[in-house]
Amino acid sequence: MAAKLVEVGVFEELLEALSHAWLDEEVEFWFAKDLADRIRKDFPSMVARFLPPAGNRVFEEALPEGTSLLVCLGGDGTLLDTLHLVKDSGIAVLGIHFGRLGFLNAVSAGNIEKTLYPGFFDDFRRENRLVLEACDFEVDAGFSGTLPEKFPYALNEVALLKADTESLVFLDVYVDGSYVNTYYGDGVIFSTPTGSTAYSLSCGGPILIPSADNILITPVASHTLTVRPLVLEGYQEITVKARGKEQCKVSLDSHAYELKGPFSFKVRKSSFKFITIYPNDRNFFDAIREKLMWGLDIRQRPE
Repeated sequence: MAAKLVEVGVFEELLEALSHAWLDEEVEFWFAKDLADRIRKDFPSMVARFLPPAGNRVFEEALPEGTSLLVCLGGDGTLLDTLHLVKDSGIAVLGIHFGRLGFLNAVSAGNIEKTLYPGFFDDFRRENRLVLEACDFEVDAGFSGTLPEKFPYALNEVALLKADTESLVFLDVYVDGSYVNTYYGDGVIFSTPTGSTAYSLSCGGPILIPSADNILITPVASHTLTVRPLVLEGYQEITVKARGKEQCKVSLDSHAYELKGPFSFKVRKSSFKFITIYPNDRNFFDAIREKLMWGLDIRQRPE
């Protein structure tokens, strides 16, 4: 678990609900180190039950063997960071909304008792979400920075953006080896369906349903007005090149790396999916109306 704790009562309610989620099976909790430290410091009454000294149930870089469910407490950014923990393990993630927007989270902190009933884990709907991989980086021989080769994956988007010192960048984009366009502007976003409601949307990209097998190419502040977002098939491979000496940064969700041209790299669908679980009555279209106020018109309300 990773969390921003709002109040101990809500957190205790969550742990009680999770304790009974597997009905007659015994549940063992493991906590992210930062969360365990917070519990020991601020909520000593919970330590004896959930963090006994005899069992140091704390993890940092890797999830404990045999993990059935990763519970994420926070906002959308916190949930995105769980990708680095679950990787290609197939472990499902349950998001509990303690942040601001909470678009990706399944359950509100104020609705735990009603939603997380005994046996919910078997009843909840599983969504398999496309993950992007940034790979095959080719950089100038004098490049001395770091590349996202240790964990080159993104759940929302791979974004290639100009550095603050640049007025604009020129980026050549190819799909399956065929030239698509040279993007002049602040950069370009390669987005998953999950990320279609994030950075790409703010730059004019379309909304895709989470189960779609597509990749979006969305220009950022394009200097060519006729350039518009492009929807690709999920199996297609993108190559992006900077021919000049552009100063750029490539970001995989919240993890950013500096690049200097000339360079090239590829973006493609990864070999694994990110698995989230949701109540069956939690509908994507309800979410975009509620969270994004999509199509809001006070003149038209259903009776």
